[in-house]
Amino acid sequence: MTVELSKGDREKTVVSGNERIGVVTDVRGGRAYVDPEWDNVDEGLRETLDWTEDDDAHTVEESAFATAQNDELRLRSDLF
Repeated sequence: MTVELSKGDREKTVVSGNERIGVVTDVRGGRAYVDPEWDNVDEGLRETLDWTEDDDAHTVEESAFATAQNDELRLRSDLF
């Protein structure tokens, strides 16, 4: 199942496993722009998402999401 991101996904929580890893600040071009919660983003997930704390923008492609429900977007478990 593929998630189609929309402007309505702004401010949704991004979840990986049982961890809240950030909040969507914007959606553009099939990508969610995320404000990370660094304490909850382990090294493996940082590598998978290609995120560093030095970057200005932290994005997640819509193909990386398994589900979009109510107030959360859940990452696919097979990513890491």
